[in-house]
This record gives sequence, C-alpha cells and structure tokens, in this order.
Amino acid sequence: MKITVPTGRLVPTSTFAIAVVCAFFTCISSSYLPTAAASGYERAAYVLPPEVQKNGIAFAEAVVPIDRKDVANRVVEQINYLLMDRRAGLLEWFDRMALYGPMILPVLSQEKVPEDMIYLAAVLSDLLPNFRSKSGGVGWWALGAVKQEKSSSAVQWVVTNDWDDRRDPVISTRLACTIFQWLRGRKDGVDWLLAICGFLDGAERVEQVVKNAPGFSYWDLPVPPRSEVIIPRLIALKIIREHRELYGVAAELPPPLEYDTLDKVLLLKDLPLYVVAQWCKTNPRSMWELNPGVDPSSGVIPKPDKRTPAGFPLRVPRGMGKKVHELLMKNGYLAG
Repeated sequence: MKITVPTGRLVPTSTFAIAVVCAFFTCISSSYLPTAAASGYERAAYVLPPEVQKNGIAFAEAVVPIDRKDVANRVVEQINYLLMDRRAGLLEWFDRMALYGPMILPVLSQEKVPEDMIYLAAVLSDLLPNFRSKSGGVGWWALGAVKQEKSSSAVQWVVTNDWDDRRDPVISTRLACTIFQWLRGRKDGVDWLLAICGFLDGAERVEQVVKNAPGFSYWDLPVPPRSEVIIPRLIALKIIREHRELYGVAAELPPPLEYDTLDKVLLLKDLPLYVVAQWCKTNPRSMWELNPGVDPSSGVIPKPDKRTPAGFPLRVPRGMGKKVHELLMKNGYLAG
C-alpha cells in the first residue's frame, strides 16, 4: 500500500508510520523532560531545580559547592541515574521514609547526627529491616559489613536466633550514630561527608586519603570508588525528595507508623508476636512491622538472658500500650 504525501511522492506505509511515531515521541520527550541546555550539562535529561541553582544546598551540615561545574555535574549525573534508572525504587524509598522516618529521625537528632543521614540508610538498605548486603551488612544501616569491622569494633549489637539489633530501626540507628561519631572524631579535618566515606570504605583507607591531601574537602579528594559515587547520590536523592513535583515523582505518601513503646520489657517467658496481635486485634505481620528486630522465622520476643539483661523493646499500635502491659502481667509474661 502507498500513501501520497503533500510533495506528491509515494511513501511506503511503514516509512510513514515510523516517521509519525518518531515525531510523537520527540514531542513527548521535549515537553516532559527538563532541558539540559541551561545547565551546560548536555548529556543530562534532568537538571538542578532553579531554586537550588540560585540558593545552593547543604547536606549533613556542609554547604555543597554547587556553583562549581564539576560538583554540579556529579550531582546532576546522580539525579539522572535515580530518575531514569531507579525511579520505581525512589517511590518505594519515599514511602518507607514516610513510614519509618518518625522512628529514625528522632534518634539521629538525639545523637547529634545530621538528619540527612536517613538518605544513607535508604541507599544502603532500601530501608528494609531484613536487608543483607554482599559484604555482610544487615538491616537498616547494613551494619556488620567487612569494611566497617574496625570502625564498629567498639560497637556491639545483640544477635540471637530470635532477635537482631541491626534489624530494629531505633537500636540500629543508635549503633550507626555511635560509629559516625567515632569516625568524625577520630581525626582532625573529618566532617560528616568524610565520616560517611569511612563508614562505606573503611576508616583507615579514607584517613590515608585525608592525610595525603590535608586541608582539602571531600569534593577535592580522590576518595575510594564507592564513596566517589554515594555522596553525590545522597545529595541528589535529597534534591529529588524536596522537589518531587518538579521531577514528576510526587505521589500520596502513606501515614507514619503510630505506636506506643513498652521500653525494655523484662519478660518472664518468650512472647509470641501473634499473642500481642490478638490482644490488639491486628495481625502478626503488622506487629512485626513495628518490631522488626524479631526474627520472622521464630516470631517471638525472647526473655532476657545474660547477654541481654535489660530486655527488648515492644511496640504496639497507638493507644494499646496500657492494655498490653496489663495483659502481659495477667498472662504471666511480666512480674506483678
């Protein structure tokens, strides 16, 4: 079949269809993706928000020198990676930040660690309590990775058949904060960005880089490959989250988990989560989401032993704390 076009020439139907499709997608792409010409970063489809270009941005108490072309390019590259290669993951991260942020952020504040560190937890673990990295890290902060061994030598966590501190959002965040504070105070000239590098690639390796180039910031140092990528990615993630509508990733976020905490309950016997779920008229999965330190295969909060004399925290749905405490005593889980 032939189609006559205005020039009077006959064009095969397939050729005409391809031209129409190409024109359509060219139109869509030019209207949907922000232009890169304004930033000078020609390979990019997404650029820095005008507000960031004008006012700059800070991350982990450090001003990002976004006015430097090399720094801007590194951040923009990660904005494009996240939006073009990890868009679905971004939405999941934002959902989990909304759910678990109220558990994690207060701990960062109490421990005097920048709240921007929550973006590191998102990148490291996808904010999944059961996360396991290839290097041996577990939980929200991937604690226990090989490169963290020396950094965390003074930080101990409890791991049993029924419980792992690294899976609990509050306990693991306190552990991570202890490591961050240790890394930052270990040597002069180490700010929070370099502390993150030490957390990722090992304290001694990063300290050697700083020693070889004293007085320079993260942006001027030849840091190990993982740290080279992750810091701009964290900043990019913060920028995207704060400008979700601009980047087309705005969606209704779930409400935060609301709960009461029975802190460090001294149980007389192991407490199955399904029992507490029945008391609260909910299900065991919902109870585990509040208490992810519990091993899912056992489903019990263990009674204290020599390693854990203070017991474990128990979180229950908001408004159920008093009732659950009374039922724990009535059913022999707590002393009267």
